[in-house]
Amino acid sequence: MNLSILHSLVDLCVRKGLQQAVICPGSRSAPLTLAFVRNKKINCRTFSDERSAAFIALGMAQQTGYPVALVCTSGSAAYNFAPAIAEAFFQQIPLVVFTADRPKEWIDQLDGQTIRQAELYGKHVKKYFELPQDYEHPDAAWHATRIINEAINLAQSGQHGPVHINAPFREPLYPKNEWIVEPPLSFGPKLIENVSSRLDLEESTWQNLIESFSTYKRILVVAGQGNPSQELIEMLTQFSSQQSAPVVGDILSNLHRLPSFNSHTDTYLGQINDDDRHYLLPDLLITFGKSLVSKNLKLFLRRPGSHAHWHLQEVDTAADTFKSLTKVIRLTPEVFFTRLSVAEKVPNERAAYKSKWATQELKCKEALTKFFATTQNGEFSLTHHLINN
Repeated sequence: MNLSILHSLVDLCVRKGLQQAVICPGSRSAPLTLAFVRNKKINCRTFSDERSAAFIALGMAQQTGYPVALVCTSGSAAYNFAPAIAEAFFQQIPLVVFTADRPKEWIDQLDGQTIRQAELYGKHVKKYFELPQDYEHPDAAWHATRIINEAINLAQSGQHGPVHINAPFREPLYPKNEWIVEPPLSFGPKLIENVSSRLDLEESTWQNLIESFSTYKRILVVAGQGNPSQELIEMLTQFSSQQSAPVVGDILSNLHRLPSFNSHTDTYLGQINDDDRHYLLPDLLITFGKSLVSKNLKLFLRRPGSHAHWHLQEVDTAADTFKSLTKVIRLTPEVFFTRLSVAEKVPNERAAYKSKWATQELKCKEALTKFFATTQNGEFSLTHHLINN
């Protein structure tokens, strides 16, 4: 098989920002593997177990914020990527999944490692793509280039997530002179850029939001899972201080450096009395980020009440996690909290509300400190020490 087109497609991946590839061994995927490992601008890692490999790629993409290529051979090997792909979809982590495949005429013909790979991951990828089966016609290269551009752009646009590119290959799967590196196509694939901008609201809409916001006395900010952001911490610090609004965060929110951060809600919300629980309920709930791990916090926020619920989300459908959604605001948290910090605040009532949350947090921290001060060293204490660091 002539690998020139595949070398060019991998080179296009590099131009679009891919720097890492996780590759699982296999024969049918040999054309893809050769194209990736022969490109010196991509750092390739090889793992024989597909399930483990997919989670390694997931972690790499989560840490870097850039898409990671994930490559495997045909058949059940591709199914072993599924758990990590589902996790990437709901965690909004960009993966570009390449699965090698048999030619279409061999599907359902009892050929080894041949399954129905079209739409294999269902609705747990942002989109399914299929590369051309043959590259003889000039339009095939144009089509493949378009697919790579669209797939990588999509993985990084809106709510990030995985995309699936299925690649059928005919035999022979290896070049006749395997030691010869075939050069990329002379014309080079066309780069299609995805230009994005930061969303904002019209000034009249801002004024309506600020006026409405200023009427609430008990405002609670809840952060779901999210990536570290120094800018967000600075904006939330200013907002929480100026508006006397407690900030409650998921264990995976990455907001632990935020002053007066309420991180022990799962411990105390399951134990407080009904009067305290009723008082802690907000009349305005502001949420952002992804899902919450804390079960007690979710149950607390799902209690029946008449509070308003504003959710901050730039794009895509917003989930009504707490059964109280009243506004979806298409902004980043950084932009929203910067503007709302200057809104007129209601004195005293907000300060007392924030103090109540702080009191519960302090009680929990003191109890934990006392407990571990008298606990003998062991796995439990070691875990506590690791979490604190």
